[in-house]
Amino acid sequence: MSFTIDQQLCIQCKLCIEVCPVNLIETDQDNKVRFIANRTAICIGCGQCMAVCSTKAIVANNLSYETGFEALPDKTVSYNDFTGFLSSRRSVRNYTKKQVPAEMMDKILHSLSYAPFGASPEKMHVTVINNRKIIEDSLPFIENFLDNIVKWVDNPVTSFMIRKKKGNETFNTIKNHLYPIAKFDNYKLKYGDRITRGAPAMIILHADKDAEEHTNNALIYATYITLTAHSLGLGASMIGIVPAAVNKVKEVREAYKIPGHHEAVMAVIVGFPKVHYQRAIKRTLPAIHNITSQE
Repeated sequence: MSFTIDQQLCIQCKLCIEVCPVNLIETDQDNKVRFIANRTAICIGCGQCMAVCSTKAIVANNLSYETGFEALPDKTVSYNDFTGFLSSRRSVRNYTKKQVPAEMMDKILHSLSYAPFGASPEKMHVTVINNRKIIEDSLPFIENFLDNIVKWVDNPVTSFMIRKKKGNETFNTIKNHLYPIAKFDNYKLKYGDRITRGAPAMIILHADKDAEEHTNNALIYATYITLTAHSLGLGASMIGIVPAAVNKVKEVREAYKIPGHHEAVMAVIVGFPKVHYQRAIKRTLPAIHNITSQE
């Protein structure tokens, strides 16, 4: 990896020192800004130092001003415009049969280049299934997987094993959310596709099972995908059933070409909305705790 500071370009504003999250930069005895050689191994590749440098004097972690950065827009959205955009977004579960154009999908994927990350974004994988038939062919296997979940939860032994292996959060999500819906045959294909909701496209976020921060990265990326889809006039919804099936059912994993050593974290269904809502839904706020003093 390359870490250099062009002393002819550097104006010694020292902003790079201030913004570096892992303290890689310092001034030497001559007051010149330099990288600390024995700390460069912990660079996280965030690009903060290069982004803040007004003279483009810095090269860090082999990043390039030409390919890794772009000028900031003159204006960004106001708070009212932004919250208005958020309030108009819905988790879309009714889609037309129209295929998502490739250029729209490319724009959604491009938005991920602006997303923050927990660690090692290069270890994340994004699989795009922009083909309704591939999705449809996998549905019977997912339906059977959901039937098995009902049986597992109904069985005290397997129910205990799921809780022990997956932890209370996952178990309670299955038992209190997925299980009661599946038990009422909601996901039976004879009633229509209530799994992927007829969506013509789907994006699956996955990584090696041992990859650092891949769960957090996937959830961040899924959020960017849903918001970008909305900005393009598309609908989108995160769906956890599909990743669970990918991780447990060989036929689903193979249908979506997810490597065997990978863990699927989240899927997002995407398409053109079939219905348009007339008003925003205001959700109950999470519990908020303000700490303003030491008392």
